[in-house]
Amino acid sequence: MGANSIKRLTVNLDDYVIKIAEEKAKVMFKGNVDNYIHWLISSNNKQQVKKVVKDMEKKLEEKKPAAIPNTSKTAMYNNVCDFCKQPIYQGEEICKAEGYENYIHRKCCKKD
Repeated sequence: MGANSIKRLTVNLDDYVIKIAEEKAKVMFKGNVDNYIHWLISSNNKQQVKKVVKDMEKKLEEKKPAAIPNTSKTAMYNNVCDFCKQPIYQGEEICKAEGYENYIHRKCCKKD
């Protein structure tokens, strides 16, 4: 989702809890404890997470520019999207949008 803000949180846990989390992370997330903790919290709060994500997507959709009709095409060269500032790679769908001089990602335009 576009520009995510990642916040770091320091938590004090008992050694046995950390050991269990590390073991689970090895099996489920190739040892990445951050991903395991994220999954654990998200999976226990699915409805709340879905609601927050839906609200974020709705706000982002409202900010997107309207695509100019009949300008969609496949990118032939790598570039940078003026809307999201992320790379545009060869083969991605792009289009012209109101208020933007250069082509942007098709996904960065309002849905038709």
